[in-house]
Amino acid sequence: MPYRFEVDETLDVNLRRCSREQLQGAIDRITADLETDPVDTIHDARKAIKKERSLLRLAAAGLDPRDRKAENGELRAIAHELGGSREADALVTALDDLAERYAGQVPEQTVDVVRERLVAERDLARGALLASGMPEEVAERLRGMVARVDDWHPADAGWPAIADGLARSYQRGRKAMRRARKRPSSERMHEWRKRSKDVWYHLRLLKPLSPGILGGAAKDAHRLADALGGVHDLALLDDAIGRLEHTVPDDLEPLHGLIEHREEELRDEAFALGDRVFAESPKRFCKRVERYWRAWRSAFQASAEHNPVELAEATRHPAVA
Repeated sequence: MPYRFEVDETLDVNLRRCSREQLQGAIDRITADLETDPVDTIHDARKAIKKERSLLRLAAAGLDPRDRKAENGELRAIAHELGGSREADALVTALDDLAERYAGQVPEQTVDVVRERLVAERDLARGALLASGMPEEVAERLRGMVARVDDWHPADAGWPAIADGLARSYQRGRKAMRRARKRPSSERMHEWRKRSKDVWYHLRLLKPLSPGILGGAAKDAHRLADALGGVHDLALLDDAIGRLEHTVPDDLEPLHGLIEHREEELRDEAFALGDRVFAESPKRFCKRVERYWRAWRSAFQASAEHNPVELAEATRHPAVA
C-alpha cells in the first residue's frame, strides 16, 4: 500500500501500517537483493528508514518520548551503518551526471581517470559491506522494531496526535531555508535538505486529504529535496576530487569549476521551490491542513452513515498491512 493515510483507518492504525510497511520493505530489500543490486538496495533501504524516522517525528506528540527516542536512535545508527556504501555510489553517479550534462567541456580522459578511482573506492566499500555480515544483523534489528510497532498507541486518535509534529517539521524546514539563504554553506544546505524531506514525507502521508493541493505541494517538496540532494552530492564529489589532485597527472580544476557552476544552478532552483513550499507561517499552514483533515473525515463519516453495512464491515475488519 502507498505511503499515505487511508480514510477508513483510524490514525493509530494508519501509523502502525505505514511503519510496518517501511520497516518490512527495508528488511525485504536487504535480505533479498543486496548482492544482485547493491546500489538500489541500499538506496531503497535507507529511504525506507528515513520515512520511518519521519513518521516518528510526525507522531511524536502521541508516542512515549523514551520509546520514540530509542527507536529514532536505532534507526539513525542503522542508516549511518549503511551510509558508507551509499555515499560511494552517489559520488560515481554525481560524476556521471556532471559529465553527461557538460559533455565536451572537460577532457574525457580526465573524467575517466577520476571515475576509475571513484569506482575502485565504491567497489571496496561494497565488498566490505557484503563481507561484514552487517546487512543480516541490520535486518534482525529491523525485525525487532517491526514487532514493537504493535506497542504504538497514540493518546489521541485524531488530528491532535499529529498536529504538533507537522507544525514542528514545517517550522524547522522554514528556519533551515532562512539560514541557508543567509549563508549557503554545505552544512546549512544539507540541514535544509533533511528538514525538507520531512515535510515532503508528511505531505505524502496527508495527500489524500486534498489530493490536488497537497499533492502539488508534495511534488514541489520532492523536487526541492532532489535539488538539495544534488547540491549535497556535488559537494561530496568536490571534496573527493580534491583528495585525488596530488595522485593523478590530469588538471582537475575544470571539474571543480563545473561542480561550482552546477551547484549554483541547483541552489537557485532550491530557493525558488522553497519559497513555494514554505510560503506560509507554520501556524497558517497547519490550520489549513487541519481544515482539510476535518473535511476529509466528515465526508467519510457522512458517506458511511449512508452505507451502514460498509461501515460495520470497516469497523469489524479495519484495513491493515
